[in-house]
Amino acid sequence: MKNHKSDKEFFEYLYESYEQKIFYQALSVLNNKEQAEDITQEVFEQLYSDFESIKKFDDLHLKKFIIKITKNKSIDLYRKNNTQIKYLENYKTKKDKYEDDNNVNDYVDKMISEQEILDISKELKEPYLHVFLYRVYYGLSNKEIAKIMDSKEATIRKQFERAISMVKNVIGGKKYGKE
Repeated sequence: MKNHKSDKEFFEYLYESYEQKIFYQALSVLNNKEQAEDITQEVFEQLYSDFESIKKFDDLHLKKFIIKITKNKSIDLYRKNNTQIKYLENYKTKKDKYEDDNNVNDYVDKMISEQEILDISKELKEPYLHVFLYRVYYGLSNKEIAKIMDSKEATIRKQFERAISMVKNVIGGKKYGKE
């Protein structure tokens, strides 16, 4: 390795000599400029942490070492990206598959008809109607509803479960031709 007066000069030499090479090698694997820049930074962080060892390398070994680090980090990130893409595709497929389930909250969000709201209102009696409306329309938590209604949180939770069951019967009958 070339003799440099200080560690700082040696590291500057590394940066000037290899920064662009590392970046383009990472870019060729990742096809993403920002991620290639991240890999470049990670490689230099590793070089800094292995600094005492790499000072002893000759030019050929140093170059091989840097190429190996860059390649491994780039491939690891590429695999991580692919895993995340597959996970998101799987999640979307599952979500689409179960979208037609009797999920009351989702269905109520999609409701447009005032008649359906009136049907639910007629079916739900006090206090279920209020708990249901506070929870679904206003997005309040059981704790907040309990405060408003001067009741226990466990009572509110149970009333909401019962309200959901009643709403499923009302909605389910219309949705699946049961009425």
